[in-house]
Amino acid sequence: MGIAIVVIGIALLLLYFWDLRKEKFTTRKIVLIGLFAAISIVLYMIPLIKYPQGGGITLFSMLPVMLLGVIYGRREALTCGLIFGFLKIIGGGGIINPAEFLLDYTLSTMVIGLSGMFGTDKKWKIFLGCIVVGFIAAGLNTLSGVLYYAQYAPKGMNIWVYSIVYNYSSTGVEALITSIFMMILPIKMLKERIGK
Repeated sequence: MGIAIVVIGIALLLLYFWDLRKEKFTTRKIVLIGLFAAISIVLYMIPLIKYPQGGGITLFSMLPVMLLGVIYGRREALTCGLIFGFLKIIGGGGIINPAEFLLDYTLSTMVIGLSGMFGTDKKWKIFLGCIVVGFIAAGLNTLSGVLYYAQYAPKGMNIWVYSIVYNYSSTGVEALITSIFMMILPIKMLKERIGK
């Protein structure tokens, strides 16, 4: 299973890099991507609820990546998510093997950048995009939990149930709260001030 995840993960990263060729990164965009990734990692370091085996609910660490996805688009936001994932590792994340690295620190943080996937012209579209990508991120963390953290499940508890509860009560809840918060933000004004 790990080999399949690595192959699929690398294929997705290659698609990302292929798509990235079409983007012209100006100094402004590079600075914004770096700034938003830095804000994400700072917010990630402020836990609201911390879980014993890692993870938990942080202070809107998904928000900057989601916001960049809505304001600028997927390429900039996927790049921001990738940098955010690498910063999480530098900040003390543990890597068990390449597949776990791809699931927990690459794909799950990058997918958050697809927040504008349903459009950005209406608040409900933004909410839907944010909640979907947040739950996909939690799903990737859940798969990682099933494959690489089974030893932490309580004795007799199904590992899938344990991982779903663990990850959706942390990443899933944070995604829901962040998606609701995105509805409050003045997106139009932010697009005018920060956007293209």
